[in-house]
Amino acid sequence: MNLRVLLLSSKPAFPTLDGGCKATASMLQLLHEAGCHVDVLSLSTYKHPFSLSAFPPPWNRAERCIQLPVDTRFRPLDVAALLLSSSSYQVQRFRRFSRADLAKVQSWLNDRRYDIVLWDSIYSMAIAEDLSFEGNPRQIARIHNVEHHISRFLHLPSWIQAVLKKEQKRLEAFELRCWKRVDEIWAMTKEDADQVSTGVSTLVRCLAVPMQVEARDWPTAPLRFFHLGAMDWKPNVQGLEWLLAKVWPMVLAVRPEAELHLAGRAFPPEFAQGVSGVVVHGEVESAQDFTAQHHVLVVPVFEGSGIRIKTVEAALQGRMVISTSKGAAGLPASVRSQIRLADTAEEMAQQMLDCLQNPSAAQAQAASLQQAMLTFAGWNSALSTLNTFLRT
Repeated sequence: MNLRVLLLSSKPAFPTLDGGCKATASMLQLLHEAGCHVDVLSLSTYKHPFSLSAFPPPWNRAERCIQLPVDTRFRPLDVAALLLSSSSYQVQRFRRFSRADLAKVQSWLNDRRYDIVLWDSIYSMAIAEDLSFEGNPRQIARIHNVEHHISRFLHLPSWIQAVLKKEQKRLEAFELRCWKRVDEIWAMTKEDADQVSTGVSTLVRCLAVPMQVEARDWPTAPLRFFHLGAMDWKPNVQGLEWLLAKVWPMVLAVRPEAELHLAGRAFPPEFAQGVSGVVVHGEVESAQDFTAQHHVLVVPVFEGSGIRIKTVEAALQGRMVISTSKGAAGLPASVRSQIRLADTAEEMAQQMLDCLQNPSAAQAQAASLQQAMLTFAGWNSALSTLNTFLRT
């Protein structure tokens, strides 16, 4: 299928620093494998700087991939924007670019003609009104989650929550405008697709996040738990703090030899120091290699929207998953039924102890989970769905 596609992302797909990057990289590679000619326009931020050399071929060339630097850093004057602006502060951060840089991007676009313009994540659409495209390309919004549903403010004082809830309303209004301006919306979960459909008449489809993950053998070592997550995302911090304070002591009281291995970007040096059985690896070179050394992924997440990419990857590798209901959100019933769900400290401790006491049962359930996840988020399944979407 020789369609010309422009993929616009709110941060570079490569290197794949977090779940959002992986989801974008997955979409890029899936389109390429479907036979599309895909070019990339990526926003570049201080947290996710653009590096052309980080992209694999054919996108590691300037004629196929371009950046627009934006300044998303917090500034003292931003407090006034939060209080007084009628526009979403979170969106406006992605509009801090120089007119000269925008002119370079527009000049690059003027030399190209696309069949499809794919806005990957809602924040990429912060620049939608600043760009023009030759011809009349089909415009698609691929949403990673419904941003205004993410409860970022639950742990703040009530007076601050009152201010920030106004920002949430502004973000909701922005999302609704974006959904209405495109020809199609591709959601990653059925729940998000259903939610979006209630607000717009735009065609909404569901395309799961596929991952090209190599299955790994179940380790022969004694069963070990692990967690993967960036510690510059507040829900990960809060979830791990809850796990270590409320759950892990109950596990150690019964099985003092238990091990919990933690990996991810931005771990504070002092995190979990002196906690028995906990090993902090920090940022690892390969998340898949790290996962292969362990048995059971623990997902203590209580906030957020969309699918946890780490859950998809771990299941496809053949690992067992213990998760809160929120951590398993977006997954179909066929997958959720093979995940051990636990929403209280007592339930999670018991699920972890059950795995330690009967590792063969955990291994068997991991195999069932892997098969269910392959059906839902396997590469071949997603490629077939994408080809259908592109044709119709």
